[in-house]
Formats: sequence, C-alpha cells, structure tokens
Amino acid sequence: MPGTESMAALLRVEKISKRFGGIAALNDVSLVIESGEIHGLIGPNGAGKTTLFNIITGLYTPTHGNLDFKCCSLLGMKPHQVLKLGIARTFQNIRLFANMTALENVMVGRHARSHAGMLGAVIRNAATRAEEAAIQRRSRELLELVGIDRHRHALAKHLSYGDQRRLEIARALATDPALLALDEPAAGMNPTERETLKDLIVSLRDRLGLSLLVIEHDVKFIMAMCDHISVLNFGEKIADGTPQQVRNSPAVIEAYLGAEVA
Repeated sequence: MPGTESMAALLRVEKISKRFGGIAALNDVSLVIESGEIHGLIGPNGAGKTTLFNIITGLYTPTHGNLDFKCCSLLGMKPHQVLKLGIARTFQNIRLFANMTALENVMVGRHARSHAGMLGAVIRNAATRAEEAAIQRRSRELLELVGIDRHRHALAKHLSYGDQRRLEIARALATDPALLALDEPAAGMNPTERETLKDLIVSLRDRLGLSLLVIEHDVKFIMAMCDHISVLNFGEKIADGTPQQVRNSPAVIEAYLGAEVA
C-alpha cells in the first residue's frame, strides 16, 4: 500500500538530469509537489530553475530521470500534451497577444478545452454558439478572479505591467489546470503589487483547489506564501522543506539567502 505522501503526490520529479553539450544544467534533481500545495523553487542565477521548469512543462526533454504527473509519465510529451493533461504555465517574459483584448487573450486559453473543432467554427451551429458563449462567460469570470475584469475590452499592450502579469495568469487558468506553474510572476513589480499578487496566488490555491509551482528571486515573497520550498544551486538540489527549514539551512544561507532570511 502506498503511503499518505505517495497518495497526495500530484507531480513527482525523480533524479532528473539535463545536459547541454558538456554543460550539466541539472544533476539528479528530485522533488514532490503535493495536491493543494504552493511549492517554491529558488536558487541563484544559473542554478537550473528555469531548465527544470521547462522540463516539467514539456519544452525540454531530460537527459535522465523520470517525471510523473497524476501517475502518468510526462517523458516524451510535447507542451500541448502536458497542457491537456493539466499543467499550465506563465513565462518570465510576458507572452500575451498584444493586439488582442484582455478578454480575447483569456478566450484563446479557454479554447484549449473547447470541442467545436474546425467544422463547428465554420458552420456556427447551435452547439458551437453555446460553447462560445460559455467560453466568453468563463473568461470574464477569470478576469474578475484576478482583478482586471474592468479592463476586459482593453488591448493587452495597453495594460499596466502588473495587469499584464495578472492577465497571463488568467489565460493559464482558462485551461483548467491541476498544477499552475508560475515563472517569476513578481518580476518587475513594486512592493505593493507583489503583496497583492501573493494574496492572489494563495487565493487561487484556496478557492480553486490548485497546486502551484512558483519560481522566484524574491525570497521574502516565496517565504511568505509557500508551503514547501526546494532550493537549487549549480544544478543540484541543496535543500528541501518548509520555509522555516529552508531559512535555517546552512547550505542555503551560504549559497543564496544570506542576510535576506534574517
């Protein structure tokens, strides 16, 4: 019989390694993300965080190791297959459709779960129209959830930087993920924006039952909201545990945190 931890595991990363030519970006990295957990991934620049992120979301194939999501192997899956399975992501550099409205951007994400197909889009039958109305309705709900429904008709390029970040989260949520992976969501935000974003991330977990994986350089941001934190340095995991355990880890203090955890 599997233990409680195994039953709760949503994503299991086992001894993942990745080499780019002669460079080892990751070396035998393992971690577990449990259902309903906010899991932080931190480390210095070049630690391998984004490489691991890209492996989990299907952009890179690992050199060695295993990935299991909801007891299904992710090895060999393309990004669209990973998305269908239930992992959505945002990017460190915002990737929105600049000349589409906020509502249209979220609707694009929602279409990943649509059923109409090409024929339905052409003939516009009753089922297709009903689905399109449902997509628009759900997209508005998600814009309201992240706090920017008032900007639904504004072009994405005209939104503030912070609202663009929120829009990208709404678009990812439109795919109905079980795991939402956020790549430096607070980058470029001022302290007030970071605080409201932290509250949003926690509310997504609490209201939607989501699990979240968050890469961040803002250590206080991560410490304040994560249930569990993994720390990478030079492609290897050097610590894994609760924020308090990570804060008190000599290896982490030496490699990355220093005075920031005082």
